Amino acid sequence: MTAGGWLVDQLPGCFAGDDFLRRFMGLFQELADGLRRRIDGIEHAVDVDVAPPVFVRWMGGWLGVTSIDPSVPASRQRELVVGFGGLLVRRGTRSGLRQALELVTGGPVQVRDPGAIVREGDPPPPAGPVRIELAGPGTVSEADVLAVIEDWLPVAATAELWIGARRVGAGAGREPR
Repeated sequence: MTAGGWLVDQLPGCFAGDDFLRRFMGLFQELADGLRRRIDGIEHAVDVDVAPPVFVRWMGGWLGVTSIDPSVPASRQRELVVGFGGLLVRRGTRSGLRQALELVTGGPVQVRDPGAIVREGDPPPPAGPVRIELAGPGTVSEADVLAVIEDWLPVAATAELWIGARRVGAGAGREPR
């Protein structure tokens, strides 16, 4: 514990000579110094370029992305969070889903959405599932592709995933409601 310092030196002159008060204020100064050291680099903890991988995945969670596999190299995890961040305004749209899947798989993706435009007050027509087609999952697993679909598909929608000529899963994405 120090007898002087930035906080103790701010005591009014009439209290500055009191040894007990200087030591007592020194306790608060040590506490404040410790907190300052801990928060001094906080901006680096939330910078996707330098944050530890566990924080990068946590930041992905801020974007609503739960599908970042921790076994993927850290540089790729960073690319995914930056990419998903740029796509956030398109979340829940056909183009957003397509771009998110292209980001993850590295290949072209076709998304066919049978959605309809409905006037306010009219009941929505029965819609079929969103059909998602890709040649292959790239370097990720089929489970990762399904997780991205789950993250980016609108809540009321269902999907069929086709990889090549093969349908994946019994109702990729969500089951009909």
